[in-house]
Amino acid sequence: MPDRTEIFKQVKRYYDSLQADNASLMRRKKEKLYAVCPRIEEIDREISSAGINAAKNAILSGKNAQEYMYEAQKKIDVLKNEKISLMLKNGFPENYLEPVYKCPNCKDTGFIGNEKCSCFTQKTVDLAYNNSNMRDIIDEENFENFNINFYSNEVDDFEGISPRENMSIILNRCYDFAKNFGNGTGNLLFYGRAGLGKTFLCSCIAREVLNKGYTVLYSTAGQLFKSVEKERFNRGNDDDVKEMNFSEDLFNVDLLIIDDLGTEFSTVLTTSEFFDILNTRLICNKSVIISTNLSIEDIQNKYSDRISSRIIGEYETYKFFGEDIRFIKKFGY
Repeated sequence: MPDRTEIFKQVKRYYDSLQADNASLMRRKKEKLYAVCPRIEEIDREISSAGINAAKNAILSGKNAQEYMYEAQKKIDVLKNEKISLMLKNGFPENYLEPVYKCPNCKDTGFIGNEKCSCFTQKTVDLAYNNSNMRDIIDEENFENFNINFYSNEVDDFEGISPRENMSIILNRCYDFAKNFGNGTGNLLFYGRAGLGKTFLCSCIAREVLNKGYTVLYSTAGQLFKSVEKERFNRGNDDDVKEMNFSEDLFNVDLLIIDDLGTEFSTVLTTSEFFDILNTRLICNKSVIISTNLSIEDIQNKYSDRISSRIIGEYETYKFFGEDIRFIKKFGY
């Protein structure tokens, strides 16, 4: 896992690159606009010098600067109106020179005032935990592409409802969870056999939550436990002083998604850390989504009472059942 200093440098270079690209695009737009209508270039120069000249004249004359600035602003307003008129006349939209940002909140600087923007935090998470491909995954695995018709309409004798009806309930809850995501949204547990859409729905929720400006850390249980163990064993080593603080992000990220719980190799250390993560996030009202192929009984048998009671008792639990969707997609039945 990359160290924090290197991650920060990479993120800083990313924002420097965004700003450089924006500045370059703006220069090209201006060059095109000025080539079509040279008068607009003259107007921009006059606008730039109007305020400076007003302040200079006020100092030289010793008179009230407010009067000069008032006159300057009137002149600027006239020039701006002329500029807009010329742009429209020459086929350019009024907002042609307005910058377009990837993140309008921080204007691609990574900061809002002295605080890190959520996009900066998410970029850090992406780079640190190789989640940069999450964006590619959620382009495919999202609510728009979720097809409930893959689930059978036949009532399951044991469950008392059909897989499609069950999935409709789960899907609506996922919609609601993502749409209303915020502090204290709650926690979800998806359980059931493999190939029933648990991971797909985790991605659907992740996409919507990311689009709302929150941070998301997705990790398989195996990756999570390995990272936690590595961090604990490296703690105190001189070579790893700058090691990325994985626990800090596990505790602070807005939404933590743990996929494939039960596939990890557990130790006394990682089990203790797992409880700490779950417990701390519950106390802080930080949402977690867990998906697992284990049954409720399996969770109770595999994990300590402290862990299983928090997962089963504090999470909304949704059972997935039916035919393997991956098999149906591949073979058509």
